[in-house]
Amino acid sequence: MNDLIKAYTETNFTVYEPAIVIRVGQINSRLDELLSQSNETSWAYITAWNPYSEPTDKQMNEERNEQLRNDIIHYKFFDGEVVGTDPTWGPEKSFLIIGINKDEAITIGKKYRQNAIVAGKINEPAELLWIK
Repeated sequence: MNDLIKAYTETNFTVYEPAIVIRVGQINSRLDELLSQSNETSWAYITAWNPYSEPTDKQMNEERNEQLRNDIIHYKFFDGEVVGTDPTWGPEKSFLIIGINKDEAITIGKKYRQNAIVAGKINEPAELLWIK
């Protein structure tokens, strides 16, 4: 489990547009600016790929991510991808969701069988929320 936590903390949680790279334990001024411009204070970063860190075929991952997109349609969200340091894991498509609270984000993360999600509030470090 420590290896998995280490992998999460060394991962870049990226947003395509606006270009933002979120890191666990760090404050991100670009993310804070986006939240401020949107009059929001909270956010979460969630993927539906590779449930419980089990490699899943690309088509299934794409389908799950489209289901996630439909589940978050009532939020403001931005496309991105999770990029880890382990070369055996490719990028995982994902979403930065703003205006979502921790409880709602955890519920969505659990639905998509994720070990953890990353979430936070404006002017605070990104937090790894272990949910499995």
